[in-house]
Formats: sequence, C-alpha cells, structure tokens
Amino acid sequence: MASLPAVRRLEAAGFRAWPAETVEYEGSWQKRLTPGHATRRANCLVPLDPGDTRDIGERIDRVEAWYQAAGASLVVKQTPLCPPQLIEWLGKNGWRSEGDVSVQTVTLSDYAQVTGLDMIPSHDVARFVDACIAVEGGKSRTPRAAMERLFGALQPETGMFILGETSDHPKAVALCVHDGDLAGLQQVAVAAEERRQGLGRQITVAALKWARLRGAVTGWLQVETANAAALALYAELGFKETYRYCYWRREKA
Repeated sequence: MASLPAVRRLEAAGFRAWPAETVEYEGSWQKRLTPGHATRRANCLVPLDPGDTRDIGERIDRVEAWYQAAGASLVVKQTPLCPPQLIEWLGKNGWRSEGDVSVQTVTLSDYAQVTGLDMIPSHDVARFVDACIAVEGGKSRTPRAAMERLFGALQPETGMFILGETSDHPKAVALCVHDGDLAGLQQVAVAAEERRQGLGRQITVAALKWARLRGAVTGWLQVETANAAALALYAELGFKETYRYCYWRREKA
C-alpha cells in the first residue's frame, strides 16, 4: 500500500513540475487543461480525496461537458488518492484504463560521491525546446508554442540539460525541477541514433547532482511501465517505486 501523504506530496510536486494552463475544481477533483499540449498529465481530471464519492455519475457528466466545451476529451487519472467507487463506476460505464506509470524516488545523498559528467544547465526555454524537438527526430506530438508555454510557466528553480548542445544534433535532454527538498526529473530523452551509449545515465546523474548541490534531498520521476530500458536505468541508479497511476478514457462506440 502506498503512503497517501507521500502520494499527495509527489502529486503536488508533479502539478508544479508540469503545470496546466487552467486548473479548476469539481469538489476535490482537479480539472487540468492545457490546449494544444498532447500530454495527459496537463489535460486530465485528478481526484485527490479517496472519500469524495458523492454523485459520481452526475459529476462526471459535468466534467465531461466542461472538457468538451474546451475542445478536449475527458481523461481521468487514477492514483492511490482516487476513490475506488469512482474506478468501479468507470469500469461499469464504458471506460478503459491505459498508460500504467511508475512514480519512483531516490535519496540524493547516494549521489554525494558519484563520478560522472558535471553539466551547467541552460535556462533558455527556446533553446531547450529546440533540443527536445531535435532529440525526438522533429516529430513532437506537441506544438512548439505549447511546449514553450509549459516550460516557461515553471515556478520552481529549473535546470534544462542538453548533451551535445553545441552541435547541430543534440544527443539527449533532461529537465530537472528543484522544488524545496525535492528534485523532479522530466522530459528525459535520448536521440534514437545515440541510444545504448550511456547518455541517459550521464544526463540523469548530472541533473540529480545539480539538484543535490542546491539542497534537494529526494529525487523523483515518472516512467511508463512499458519502457523496459528506462526502468532498468533508473533501477541501476537506485530509484524505487513509490506508487503507480494510470488513466481512464471512455471507449469509443
């Protein structure tokens, strides 16, 4: 069983590390909306109280209408904070789960003497977005302008790491959000032609060392459970799972 206080803390850190443009509430259910951005994290309903179970069907109808009015589809995020009654209702009413994600943490004191590449992060959002798109082979699902808005909206101290920044073809990217005693790793990616050379490990260690020097105590990240290579890397680096989440989407008729 996941510790609910730990889940609440990491979910709150996740909201700050991946902000939505619009946030509203239906009771304790958080409605997150970011037009133009493809990620579910910035466009989903997040129930935050296991005891908030009143009028589930009516409230889902209202929330679904709210998303439809904004030109978006409703996606429900299931974490350990989600009421079991809501998940049961979704399962009985034509919804299906997808995208199992592991939320993992590591103690950053383990990185006190770690050898590896020391990197100075960029704080240039436009340059980092260019590198992200290049690493993805120029095929990002999210338009450039939406990426710039999201990264530019980050309030905690943020390091934007780029391997191969001075070349025409960046090799890897990582975003590290230093938020009090937490350091959240986001947007970790290695160019397809540069994989299996240890670059993911290099940039991850560099980002964590940077955050630790600024007072972070715990590193955290989110990784899809289908990504075996990333899971193996993070296990090697000492990350351990704290909880999992997934998404629910209405099945198409």
